[in-house]
Order: sequence, then structure tokens, then C-alpha cells
Amino acid sequence: MEPRSIKDLSSAIALAVFGLYVTIEAARFSYLTEDGPGPGFLPLWLGIAICGLSLCLIVVNQLRPAAKPLGKQRDWSTGSRALAGWLAFMGAVLLFPFLGFTLCLVLLTVFLIVLMERRSIWSAVLVALGLGIGFHLIFVVALGLSLPKSPLGF
Repeated sequence: MEPRSIKDLSSAIALAVFGLYVTIEAARFSYLTEDGPGPGFLPLWLGIAICGLSLCLIVVNQLRPAAKPLGKQRDWSTGSRALAGWLAFMGAVLLFPFLGFTLCLVLLTVFLIVLMERRSIWSAVLVALGLGIGFHLIFVVALGLSLPKSPLGF
């Protein structure tokens, strides 16, 4: 196998092991309570999803043709884009107490869509507003949970 295939395969195996760990740990918590889903519900399904998706990555990795070696060239743009996305996510998490979850989610979404994916600002704003409203409806209205709020109350 070529080096890129080995990287993908090792990443998929690491994800599978992590997904298995999450699934096993989630099984220690109650799946359902008398009020509805218990603390083990979401982590169990997330662990199962991680295992399933890593299995798909393993299968795809084995079925696709081997990549041609790149020689000594390195594609730094991919790494810098990933780093920029990670830094934006970490920045959003750090801004939760000041801006609130919803505004951070909207700003992060706009950043990722406009600057990372180079899409139009209008599509980014529509997707970001849809996510913000959707998260509010699901978590605050339907589930009765509270998301981090800004000092301004949103």
C-alpha cells in the first residue's frame, strides 16, 4: 500500500478503537430513565456511529486504487485549512461564555462556509440561521435544556 492509504487505514482503525471505547463506556450508564433517554443514550449511539463510519472508511480505503506517491512534495494547504477550522472551533468554544452558544454556532458556521468552503455569504447566513434556530428548537424548546447564553440573554 502507498503511504496515503496507510494513513487513512490507521486513522480508521484508531477511530474504530475510539468508537468501541465510547460504546463500552456508554453501556455503563442507563440507556433509558423514567423521564426519557438516559445519560448513556447519546454516547452509545455516537460510539456505534463512529464504529460504523470507521468501518466504511476501512472498506473504502481497501477498495479504492492505491494513491500515486507524491514524492517529497507536501500539500501544506490541507493541513493549514484543517488547523484553521480547528482553531475556529476552539475559538467558538472559548467565546461561549461571552457570546452564548447560538451566536457562536452561527459565527462558526458562517466562517466555515464562507472562508473555508468559499461559498456565498447568503448561503452561509441561511445555513447558520437554520442551525441556530434548529438547535434552539431541539434543545431548548423540545428537550427543555439550557444552552450557554451570552450576558445579553441569547
